[in-house]
Amino acid sequence: MKIELLSADDIARIVQIEQQANPYPWQESAFSSSFADSYFSYKLLDDNGQIQGFYFAQLILEQLELFNICIATDMQGKGYGKALLQHFLQEGRSRGATEAFLEVRSSNHSAIALYEKCGFSKTGIRKNYYVYADNKADAVLMSIVM
Repeated sequence: MKIELLSADDIARIVQIEQQANPYPWQESAFSSSFADSYFSYKLLDDNGQIQGFYFAQLILEQLELFNICIATDMQGKGYGKALLQHFLQEGRSRGATEAFLEVRSSNHSAIALYEKCGFSKTGIRKNYYVYADNKADAVLMSIVM
């Protein structure tokens, strides 16, 4: 596996991964709008050069925020999410970040466990933050000092 910068040319594949892996996927327009100057995004490539995961992040001054991280459904549970999360933290440090933030759906227990394993702590809850059709879910806020 290899991690490389994402480009706008990769959007079709990451939308496909997102739609298969996430019951509440980002829309293509959300991905397209995440290539501004303060954003950085990376993809996880398998040995055949196929995208199997990605993350989108933003750095404003010294604050780093993870917006989306996703691994293809058939590649989950193999440590690739952890590898991408560690890359996110390393990349943020190299760009001058001193703390990182994220929010995660409260029902996403495996993601919360991964974030905690990598040093993130729960810092709060946003009630009914995620809205999709008639469903609402809380967001767990998490952070780490780098």
